[in-house]
Amino acid sequence: MSQVTQAERMPATVWAARFIMIVQLAFSLFGIALMTPGAVALFSNPLILGLLLQFLLVAVLLGWLVFRWSSRRKWVRWCALGLEVVALAVHVIRTVLDGEVSWTTLFGLATLLPLGIIVLLLTPPAARWFVR
Repeated sequence: MSQVTQAERMPATVWAARFIMIVQLAFSLFGIALMTPGAVALFSNPLILGLLLQFLLVAVLLGWLVFRWSSRRKWVRWCALGLEVVALAVHVIRTVLDGEVSWTTLFGLATLLPLGIIVLLLTPPAARWFVR
């Protein structure tokens, strides 16, 4: 058995960011499972289909990034940061446009999970981990 050196061990911040992304992936897959019967029943409604496609796109991107995580490539970190910034911005803009701005909507999981990943991936240990 080979021992993992200190440089090869995933830092806690990187591990936590990956774990949160897996939680997001689970929520996305759950949302897809809930929306699919409605999308099939209302196939002619483009709004429902657009929302389902958004969930599918996010799930595919999250899954792809999670499975590429151990490659330690810089682009994986930057793509994850970009995806989370977009997810956070879309949620905040959608909340403001819907007129549902409150403490519970601004500090719910849809805000805290991407924000947590952004903060964790901007730490120095994360920058050192993604070096290839």
